[in-house]
Amino acid sequence: MTEVAADKFVAAHTHSPRRAWAAVALLAVVGTLNYADRFLPAVLAEPIKNDLALSDTAIGVINGFWFLVVYAVIGLVIARIADRGAFGLVISTCLTLWGAMTVLGGAVQSAFQLALTRIGVAVGEAGSTPAAHAYVARNFPPERRAAPLAVISVSIPLASAASLIGGGLLAQTLGWRTAFVVMGAISVVFAPLVLLVLGRRQPMPVAAVPAGEGERTVKVLDLLKKPSYMGVVLGAAFISFAGYSLTTFAPAYLIRTREMTLGEVGVQYGIASGLAGIGSLLIVGRIADRLSARDPRWSLWLVAAVTALLVPFSVLAFVVENRTLCVWFIALSYVIGTAHMAPSIAAIQRLARTEQRATASAIFLFIGSMVGSAGPFLTGVISDALKADLGSMSLGRALLIVPAAQVIAIICYLLASRRFVDEMVESDQGAAA
Repeated sequence: MTEVAADKFVAAHTHSPRRAWAAVALLAVVGTLNYADRFLPAVLAEPIKNDLALSDTAIGVINGFWFLVVYAVIGLVIARIADRGAFGLVISTCLTLWGAMTVLGGAVQSAFQLALTRIGVAVGEAGSTPAAHAYVARNFPPERRAAPLAVISVSIPLASAASLIGGGLLAQTLGWRTAFVVMGAISVVFAPLVLLVLGRRQPMPVAAVPAGEGERTVKVLDLLKKPSYMGVVLGAAFISFAGYSLTTFAPAYLIRTREMTLGEVGVQYGIASGLAGIGSLLIVGRIADRLSARDPRWSLWLVAAVTALLVPFSVLAFVVENRTLCVWFIALSYVIGTAHMAPSIAAIQRLARTEQRATASAIFLFIGSMVGSAGPFLTGVISDALKADLGSMSLGRALLIVPAAQVIAIICYLLASRRFVDEMVESDQGAAA
């Protein structure tokens, strides 16, 4: 197939701008449901811990380590299906599964049963995000991807706010089990709409593969040989390490040390993290598109700059005594975990070929989840170890691993920027895809 024919093929099998943006808006809703169901056990950690007699280590393992390990491994498998263009089919199926498993979580009677339902949620959620990233890469040119990816990533702070406010108030009024059932059922309802808007499958153009490589499978390991790709992946992984620790234990920290009720944490921290997260994502996504048009490395420099600006709040959050300042400082620390997503994903998509894009995101999420899973686990272990000496303050001291991980992330992003331009597959003018 000639280059001209390839362009016509892609144009014919790419969604119109209006439909693509409609799909992005829907994917933001799906992402919100994804993260809301994921965050819910962390928001409700204290009542779940008391009901099922769990330790902080057990909470860290169930809500963090095992969930993220399964999520990471299964994500690689499902991404290979999504890379064939089956975006709608993959996302709608995953949505149904994780919603159903969240509903079942409301009926558990032991830590083991809770762990099984969370593994089921992890399997469902594993395929959604890589497929969404690949959809954006397929339907938007490289210099215009940060904005739609930022819209999709808005799902993270939206989900945080939804799970904190909705889950917290539901649990306080009707119990944590009812909160699980309601949140899970909402996810299942959206599955048919995803299939309708995205369609079952978008054909993938063979001609999008560079000349001479159309008839052989591109090795996934090629991505791992690129220092810039690994730099971005590892940088994001350490941000995930910090972010998952914060997500898992921040509500419990506020309840234990600031004497806040579950409802107060849900409303105050939910509003603070939601406003800070959404605002930062939209601003950073917009700035990233503009600056990366001048120099692609700005996608990475911007993440390093934003992280460096907010690291002090990650320290102050667990030192200040004032309740309001504590809530907002934690929310500002949480911003790092959301603001880095759009520029990072836009960057790795430029390092991947068309048939590698969902896989590139899956590897990105795999390593992020594997490294990130250690965050809640280590936080729980440190908190339990310090409890005899520090009492309720042990969790705050354990959470100081958050800013430490964020500093390592800054270094990784700066190192990744050194080789990024040389290793890009796509220029701003774009290849056929």
